[in-house]
Amino acid sequence: MSTTSSMFLTLTPAMPHVENSNHVPGPIDHVTLNLAVESLTYHIVSGDTLVPIAKSLREASVGDESSVSQSKGSFTEQIKAYPPPMSDTSTDSESVLSVENHLDNPILPAVHSDNRDIAATILPSEFLSPATILKRRLETTKDLIVCPGVYDGFSARIALSVGFDALYMTGAGTTASRLGQPDLGLAQLSDMRAHADMIANLDPYGTPLIADMDTGYGGPNTITLAVQQYIRANVAGFHIEDQVLTKRCGHLSGKKVVSADVYLSRIRAAKGAIEKARSDIVLIARTDALQQLGYDECVARLHAARALGADVGLLEGFRSKEQAAQAVKEFAPWPLLLNIVENGHSPLITVDEAREMGFRIIIFSFAGLAPAYGAIKGAYEKLKTEGVTGIQGSGVTPRGIFDVCGLRDCMRIDEEAGGEDFKDGV
Repeated sequence: MSTTSSMFLTLTPAMPHVENSNHVPGPIDHVTLNLAVESLTYHIVSGDTLVPIAKSLREASVGDESSVSQSKGSFTEQIKAYPPPMSDTSTDSESVLSVENHLDNPILPAVHSDNRDIAATILPSEFLSPATILKRRLETTKDLIVCPGVYDGFSARIALSVGFDALYMTGAGTTASRLGQPDLGLAQLSDMRAHADMIANLDPYGTPLIADMDTGYGGPNTITLAVQQYIRANVAGFHIEDQVLTKRCGHLSGKKVVSADVYLSRIRAAKGAIEKARSDIVLIARTDALQQLGYDECVARLHAARALGADVGLLEGFRSKEQAAQAVKEFAPWPLLLNIVENGHSPLITVDEAREMGFRIIIFSFAGLAPAYGAIKGAYEKLKTEGVTGIQGSGVTPRGIFDVCGLRDCMRIDEEAGGEDFKDGV
């Protein structure tokens, strides 16, 4: 007979400590670990929001009561290895946490310890946030991370179905698809954050999303707020630039940039927000100064941003392949991101060429937007002139589109919950 036992562990910030205690409570309000013998799932609770950080960490078939006991005992030993520090309100009996004694009680006593350290120790290393996945790949490999530009939920779903190491949410595409406007700094933080939140959480445990943060949408306080919101949205990385607030697409003429001091204040504010949140979100320092101030000024700005703790550099609008290769050598081993916009101001550099040059991330900002424009416009023109769209016979069906958008996952969820919405198929 199969038996399943469940246990919940709640880790809360430390209670008041005795004088001279070195313990500093972590930033996580609660960490709830739900241990089931057949399925182990971890959640982080921030305020009133429950955010799952791993769908299913382990599946184990349980054949008898002894197996259940062994599983409980193993986890008990892990917890006992991290007893709570003594506080002025604790007792000796509270210093050791017993899992077995509380299996009938879904909520265990609070553990007064550093939440982040315990969570990091208990969480298996293979189940990491997208931000941590991206950061570790940059730090521990020399791989080139190829990112297609996505501009809405549908383009993101298509990219996920094809399979990429990461995705890039383009600001130009977001402005066009969400607002129907040109990329002239018209999309604000609320637009970009909501869009990034939706895209990043289509695959919240897997493919990292790098998102455009434009200029940060204001001064240091606004930038801090923007970074906090991107972190909560599950964004893995973002770039912030040195254009003026009334910015424009990096591949238009007439760009203007702020002073180096203002630019570095943006980087400093972003880095400070990341450190305060203790997040692994990747900070990409972007400069658009090449058009207005020249290559040497771009190099100086990126070196300064690197010194402030930026994880990656982005020099926008290279004028030649030679200049791009020179920049990589200029900053090695600091990672550089290459932005490719076909038919823009820069030469086309292929993935293989970028890899040979030594770039670490390459984004194709218009990889979804430009083909979509051509295909949609063609179908609309055909409809207007011929009375048909030309889609018939293409093999594209409603069911096929919905499958890309997660229809099968929806059906599975309903079935596992005991629902009957799809018992007769779709």
